[in-house]
Amino acid sequence: MSTWSRRRTETIALAVLAISSVIPLRCYVESAVWFPAEMAALAIAFLVAEGVRAFGGNGIRARRSIDTATVALGVLPVVFAIVGRMIGSPIAFEMSALTTFGAVSLAMAIAARTNQTRSLSLILSGFLVLFSASISDSDYAVALPLLWMLACVWHLIANHWERLDLAMPDSVQRTWSLRPKIMIVTLLVLAVGAYLVKDSSAGLQRLTLGLMPTSGGSEWSDPAARGGVGTGDAAIAAKDHAESFGAVDSDIMLESTESSLFDMFNDMIGEPKEKNKKQERAQAMGPDNFIQSHERNAKSEQGGGPFSTDRMPPKKHHHFKDAKDASVVQWDGPTGIRLAMHRYDTFDGRDWSQSAGLKNEKLTPVVIDEATWFFDPVLRGVLSRDPDSASVGLLKVIRLDSLRLPVPMLTAGIHIKEIDRQDFFALSEDGCFFMPGRERVPPLTVVHVASLGLMEDEIRDGLEVREPPAAVVPEIDSLVQQIVGDETDTYEKLQSMVSHLRSEFSYDRDGESSATSLSEFLQARRGGDHLFATTAALMARQIGMQTRLVTGFYVRPDAFDISAGHSSVLPQDVHVWAEVQLEDGRWFEIEPTPGFQQPHYRPSWRLVAQRFAATYWTTFAGGALTLVIGYLSRSYWGDWLLTVIWTFGRWLRPRQRHRLAIGIIEARARLAGKRRPVGRSQRAWLEQLTRTDATIAHAAEKFFDAADRLFFGHGNEPTDHDATGLVDLLHVRTITALSKEATS
Repeated sequence: MSTWSRRRTETIALAVLAISSVIPLRCYVESAVWFPAEMAALAIAFLVAEGVRAFGGNGIRARRSIDTATVALGVLPVVFAIVGRMIGSPIAFEMSALTTFGAVSLAMAIAARTNQTRSLSLILSGFLVLFSASISDSDYAVALPLLWMLACVWHLIANHWERLDLAMPDSVQRTWSLRPKIMIVTLLVLAVGAYLVKDSSAGLQRLTLGLMPTSGGSEWSDPAARGGVGTGDAAIAAKDHAESFGAVDSDIMLESTESSLFDMFNDMIGEPKEKNKKQERAQAMGPDNFIQSHERNAKSEQGGGPFSTDRMPPKKHHHFKDAKDASVVQWDGPTGIRLAMHRYDTFDGRDWSQSAGLKNEKLTPVVIDEATWFFDPVLRGVLSRDPDSASVGLLKVIRLDSLRLPVPMLTAGIHIKEIDRQDFFALSEDGCFFMPGRERVPPLTVVHVASLGLMEDEIRDGLEVREPPAAVVPEIDSLVQQIVGDETDTYEKLQSMVSHLRSEFSYDRDGESSATSLSEFLQARRGGDHLFATTAALMARQIGMQTRLVTGFYVRPDAFDISAGHSSVLPQDVHVWAEVQLEDGRWFEIEPTPGFQQPHYRPSWRLVAQRFAATYWTTFAGGALTLVIGYLSRSYWGDWLLTVIWTFGRWLRPRQRHRLAIGIIEARARLAGKRRPVGRSQRAWLEQLTRTDATIAHAAEKFFDAADRLFFGHGNEPTDHDATGLVDLLHVRTITALSKEATS
């Protein structure tokens, strides 16, 4: 590849990489048809320009076609932005601007005729990659800037060496391995530097100060803000108001008589509302923050009391006709998770109960992004040690007839906009957040929920093992012995039991033919999720773990509505699962019921490496042995491989055949440890190497005479096809022997 074509190709590749950095920012939030159409149009314009350049020749018509395609490439994002707003599918301004930057960079790389233009294209593509990574909320966004920097270093090194080669050709040593070595060193330096500074920028807030039209703050102030950049539909803290939490599910024109958190409002706003017979806690709110709610809510039964495993199939739920949707709550966050409501730790063979009642434990108030959060004191300490482990979701209460809040596992804190009174929230003995002093959570309340993640390593290292209690159900103990066998690792025992229930038992979703008791379930191996959870909890207790039963809701993955931006949790999504305690007091979920996603506990790189090594250690050992043998015998198999290449190379044209011949001879010399010295011509080098053998020396002279006639003889091809016979004489062993004779 010529210098000009190499520079052009590398500049185009860097521009394409820059456009790719914008794709993750747009593909998940824009129209499923409009965005791919824009990317396809850019690809077509690029292929047209390159196709005309490759096959259209150098005529005026071809030049005009290339110019037209490159101009279209630069203006297409602007055209799509204008047309998108006209047809009702608007594209965020900053997204169109970033895409235009990438398209212009690519157009300049295609049409560039000077190094200055290519350099400007590099500057634009570099800015776009770095800026896209800085506004992305993905932990892996740094990968594209790292790849761009490595490719740019390769490009700059190549340009430097080519200029040096023109100025001082005798000082440049051509070797294919030097640039890859420099790239590996650069990658290591960047990786080490990123590791050293990864904790020093914890206080930075990524575009949360309104620098862009759709900046919406951090996930603590509004999870819908997507780290500061959204589509414009979720403005600053928009979802704190129930009416803007996705689509409104019922007739908002119906006046609601339900009490809210803001019954005590400023007298300047209309007529005062009629007071409820039962006075509940309320917080005054100024007129500038008041948004009237107009929703009337259907009622559902309130949970509480003991939980029995002897259950009959549920009756059909009927809701009032004024409701268009049967949602109990709406959830804006990850799907496939469980929202806990009640936890039970005592089992008598039939009924689960909670050994302790509600405990009005005070939460710790913390102000984050000018919003007051209330944290569990224990989990607040864990969060302060690892701030990045928290994820924030939004919960909108619709028809939840309970004072408890359904929240994910390891919820550390909650926040409701404008609420800063500590007596509004409390933590129960079983770890559930609730609102004391009221009958239920007011409908249309929007709650921010911050929950912590859990690594698999933490579970493995922190499992608490106690003396197993007496078996409440005799069949459980025998089932545990059957599943566990000779396994000694506690976590693997737990995983084996959960996997056995998920694979060997059947889940009866409708409950029509389901077992009505635990004994029937163990015999029939078919039943409801409450029997799966009870069996898993009791089995874990038999190996010394502390467990409890949890009831709540399951957020189905197929319940997420892309247009509304949330998942609707229905009455039929009521679910039962189990939790296991760690030594530090934290509880983690296990999901024994088939058909429900299991909790994902991400392993560390160390654990992944250990597993991989344990699984493939024989492959690694064999591969290492093969590499050692291959390195020691490289002269033999390398010589054989070059011979095979030369066999197929005999069909090349004379000039290509001579180039291949000298390349094979030099490669064999390197395998023999006799590399051609820098600055010495091939003829002088081979004449000195072959002077001790008259036959090979004559073949070398014949080879170079034929090369001179071929390359400097006005295109006259040699008639002697044996001129390249030197390749068949100079093998690795021959070169080694000639070198020894020359030095003796």
